[in-house]
Amino acid sequence: NDNGQNVVDLWTTTGTRLATATFSNTTASGWQTVNFTTPVTITANTNYIASYHTTGAYVATDGFFANAVTNGPLTAQSSAVAGGNGVYAYGGSATAGLFPTDTYNSANYYADVVFRPQLVA
Repeated sequence: NDNGQNVVDLWTTTGTRLATATFSNTTASGWQTVNFTTPVTITANTNYIASYHTTGAYVATDGFFANAVTNGPLTAQSSAVAGGNGVYAYGGSATAGLFPTDTYNSANYYADVVFRPQLVA
C-alpha cells in the first residue's frame, strides 16, 4: 500500500536534479502519472535517471535490465553499463527525493518517463 506523498525526479548521471514533482492519493494498482511543472529539455545521446520516492510499497521485476530496452527514440541502458538502469536508494523523505546509486539484480522499479519530442527550428 502506498497512499502517502511521492516524489519523482529527473537527474543527470552525476546526481544533478533537473526537475522534481510531487503527487499523492495514489491507487493500489495501476499506473501513476505526474508531470513536471516545466518541460525538461534533454540532449540526444545523453543518459538520465528517472526516479521516484515512495513512503510505502513499490514494485520491482528482477533481471529486467539485464539487456538494454529501446522504445522509439529512447533507450534504457543495461544495468551493466555505467549510468545504467535498476538503481535505487533508501532514505530521503516524502518531500525530497534521493539520488539512486545502489543496484540489485538488474531490477526494474518502474520509474518511467513521458517523452514528447519537439523539433528545434
